[in-house]
Amino acid sequence: MMLRLVLGEEVVAVVCAYALHVGLGEREKTEFWDRLDVVVRATPREEKIFIRGDFNGHIGKESDGFKSVHGGFGFGVRNDPGRDLLEFSVARDLSILKSFFRKRDSHLITFSSGGHHTPIDYLLTRRQDQRWWQDYKVIPREMAATQHHLVVADITFRQKLIVGGRKYLPRIRWGNLKGGKIGEFKDKIVSLTSTQLGDDANQMWEAMATTITQVAKETLGVTTGRSNGHKESWWWSEEVQTKIRGKQESFRDLLKCTEEEKRLRLREGYKKAKREAKKAVTEAKNTAYKRMYESLETKEGEHAMFKIAKASERRRHDLGTVMFIKGEDGRILHKYVDIKLRWQTYFHNLFNGERTYQQQTINNTTQMRQRNNCYCRSITQGEVRTALRKMGRAKAVGIYNVPIEVWKCLGDEGVQWLITLFNLIFNLDQWRSSFIVLLYKNKGDAQCYGNY
Repeated sequence: MMLRLVLGEEVVAVVCAYALHVGLGEREKTEFWDRLDVVVRATPREEKIFIRGDFNGHIGKESDGFKSVHGGFGFGVRNDPGRDLLEFSVARDLSILKSFFRKRDSHLITFSSGGHHTPIDYLLTRRQDQRWWQDYKVIPREMAATQHHLVVADITFRQKLIVGGRKYLPRIRWGNLKGGKIGEFKDKIVSLTSTQLGDDANQMWEAMATTITQVAKETLGVTTGRSNGHKESWWWSEEVQTKIRGKQESFRDLLKCTEEEKRLRLREGYKKAKREAKKAVTEAKNTAYKRMYESLETKEGEHAMFKIAKASERRRHDLGTVMFIKGEDGRILHKYVDIKLRWQTYFHNLFNGERTYQQQTINNTTQMRQRNNCYCRSITQGEVRTALRKMGRAKAVGIYNVPIEVWKCLGDEGVQWLITLFNLIFNLDQWRSSFIVLLYKNKGDAQCYGNY
């Protein structure tokens, strides 16, 4: 069995192996090593590989003849399965991690049974990664499996440095979309999108989103992308900023200094600046908390108090997989047929305007996927206008960076373009055989179907 992991910028292949027991024929043994060889050869050289398993062999205490893969700190006497493991490691440029660390015998034995203690569990990795090995030992009193002790290896992964320093992400100033800017923005969009109508909804949307962002950058401008203020700016004051800046300057001076006497003096100055900065942060937080608590007692602070209570309630939720839901009468439905019927009825009424839903008889053993071939009219102009009117302003933009304010300022031209796009998507035949994914609204009872 092999598992691939992505750790930072490193790809790690973890292989779990189990060698055949002693006493079987050479054919079975050769087949095992051939299969393991295929796995190792299929792993690219730039990926790190760790082979952990029970090889039912003893590599011996000394490294005679296998110094490249055996570190010289083994246990017991080498046997034929152990020699096979060493020869395989040499062929594939692997090293046996256990043999490179001097440990007491109790930290080398991995298998105990009937008074016999043997080290038959090994960890193999590429020899080129030897500089990243930190430690390897066996925990005698911890069992990973029956009669097998837990093996722990400490390995360091190199973290690649980011070249070029901090990256800034400029953002469009959508807040400037007001006053005279609205007319200028609308005229440019209408003139550039009058011919961007086609039969492919994806291409149509990509072209429109690209045009909107380009015109917005020219008309409204963009930010520098730099962060303004501290992450916890609600208590971050000018005094705190001054103290923190002084502490950082003291630390830089301490790092640059090479004279011993001067370093002692700078170290004391840095400790003093650190204490003052910590005290300033504590006082600023206490003042901010006091001001917040006083505001909660006013009439205007009731809204903030409710927000804090709701956030605290959401943090206490430990929502996992919801297996059962409640019916219309509030009772818990535990039968699969009843649960499925409840979801079908709920989504039919949600999507079809509360029209009567007639459920056909469902066979518990063979449930055929039914196709809805009824007529569905196109999306109308009134529906699009109603949806735009209900959508709030100043909401977070999506991956295409197009806020709702764009469509509201484009007026009739924007509504007509959206109608064309929506009907182009809606007329696709795939909608009749699509899947519905349930998304919890993160509020209310998780077993209530209306909260999805």
